[in-house]
Amino acid sequence: MKVSNRRFSRFFTVATILCAALLAGCAGSNPQWRIQNPYESVDWSTHQQYKANFHTHTTMSDGRERPEQVIDRYSALGYSILALTDHDTIGPGGDRRHPAKEKTTWPWDAYGRDPEKVGMVAVEGNEISRVHHLGSYFNDYGDADVGSETVAVEEIGRRGGLAVLFHPGRYKRSVGWYVDMFRNYPHLVGIEIYNQGDRHPGDRRTWDAILMAVAAERPVWGFSNDDMHDPDSQLGRNWNVLVLPELSSEWVRRAMEEGIFFYVFAPQGHDGAPPPVIESVTVDSRKGIISIQASGHERIQWISAGTMVHQGDSVDLSNTSGIEGYIRAVIYAAEGGSLVGTQPFSLQ
Repeated sequence: MKVSNRRFSRFFTVATILCAALLAGCAGSNPQWRIQNPYESVDWSTHQQYKANFHTHTTMSDGRERPEQVIDRYSALGYSILALTDHDTIGPGGDRRHPAKEKTTWPWDAYGRDPEKVGMVAVEGNEISRVHHLGSYFNDYGDADVGSETVAVEEIGRRGGLAVLFHPGRYKRSVGWYVDMFRNYPHLVGIEIYNQGDRHPGDRRTWDAILMAVAAERPVWGFSNDDMHDPDSQLGRNWNVLVLPELSSEWVRRAMEEGIFFYVFAPQGHDGAPPPVIESVTVDSRKGIISIQASGHERIQWISAGTMVHQGDSVDLSNTSGIEGYIRAVIYAAEGGSLVGTQPFSLQ
């Protein structure tokens, strides 16, 4: 069948227009940025925010108050989640020379406190202390004689637990050592970036260096914990805010695994001005924009590669230089020096 040049030309023109429209549509539908948003599952209109401390000591190791007193102290300050992380193998009736059978300060009922009646989620925990200190959660592991961090982390994983590396500023470990640990153990979910106030300011630099190396492979969450031994001087300056649909052990664990929380540092504790409150986090992957709605704050800084790359309630990734694989936000209070920070958003 012979096709006239005129009909062919018209067909070609229509086909060209259709192809151009399809290509434009595809370009518009594909995101320019692939943003891993740890808060993606949060419904900001219904989910609630809960205060948590994951590093706490009692008289069962080297703390100054009994477990039930410590629980009551945190409850009085409005905490909803608490892990008693006494050192190693100390349990009810034990001491360092004669460790008890119990590996952890657990259950709370042994100390006259029912978590449900107190209105808190109790997280079974321990601080492994002979090697690089690390928190062990959701299992009964404790070992005062463990020979290496890898053995300890592997045992926590074998028991179905989660692990967090504590106060890295106390140790002379290379960034490469931390990177290897996080690459090898998915249940090692994060690192303390604030501990007992802010006694190791370099911990955030370590965190940022780790993120630069592994953000494209896996997340590493930042925790802020009291590491409380003396409640009169060390309680209530550091906490984490979990954003949950319900207050349950299952959701607490999920938040620790997926980074559905913020970290808080309040240098004056609960006696000072309250820290800012993050009310919502919005991510537009197509436009490459991350926005934070907050209250009680003076400014929001955006950090990547350990450096502030932008300041403002929103960051336009396409028009911000210095971004290397991730970005995180720090929200500063107008007074009192307190702050709240997000977990990192991995970027591709």
